[in-house]
Amino acid sequence: MREQGMLNRDKENTTVTTTPSERGRFARLLNGSQRRSLTITLRRVELAVWRLEERIAQQSPPQLILTRFTNPPTSDQQAALLQLTRRVREEIAQLALDYDLEVGEENVLRSVMGEFSLLWCDLEDTRPQKLRRYGVVHPQANDALGPPIQRLIQLMLAIDNVAKG
Repeated sequence: MREQGMLNRDKENTTVTTTPSERGRFARLLNGSQRRSLTITLRRVELAVWRLEERIAQQSPPQLILTRFTNPPTSDQQAALLQLTRRVREEIAQLALDYDLEVGEENVLRSVMGEFSLLWCDLEDTRPQKLRRYGVVHPQANDALGPPIQRLIQLMLAIDNVAKG
């Protein structure tokens, strides 16, 4: 690490202290499309590291109905993973500085709306009449499966409406 380009890491984020001449020192090596591609990929890496840190921070995984989490990392693995996530953040910070990458914003409510709109579409495809494409559907499936799927669809749309404000 360079003296003036030192990374100051706190618990929430990584900041980079630099001189004006260091900012974007390699930006001219990439065109705009290449820089956007690099930025998007690094944002995905940054979000994956954040999700990993969040998982490690949980003492135990959530108790879900249809998903069981197995093989949690040991305390030694957790420590090693957290050390690696810090290194990833440092690398991303340095690349962002060197290539003068643009900070993006993620609108939390729009992300919620997008995810639950997609889930609504997926649930529509699980209605008994749509399941015929996978084979013959039992005649009672419509009465048994239809109403709970409809309730889930209504809940997806309700979450979307709350997110819309």
